[in-house]
Amino acid sequence: MAKTVCHLSEGLIVQIAEAINSIRYGTVQITIHDCRVVQIEKSERIRLNSDADLTTGGLDEHVSRADRTTGSPRLALGR
Repeated sequence: MAKTVCHLSEGLIVQIAEAINSIRYGTVQITIHDCRVVQIEKSERIRLNSDADLTTGGLDEHVSRADRTTGSPRLALGR
């Protein structure tokens, strides 16, 4: 079977890059039909701390009860 070479326009590459750069955690899925990109789909995830306190919503900027009682500084994930 002969290998088909697909060409991507600069505008399409920019759209894919924008989809990737607009999310912190998640996926970008590209759907191709007959060597043409027909859909770019992104799905974003929101990561919560593993020791999330339900009263704070598990956000990074909040200090957990464990950190308040021990006085140890908390490291921000992924920063």
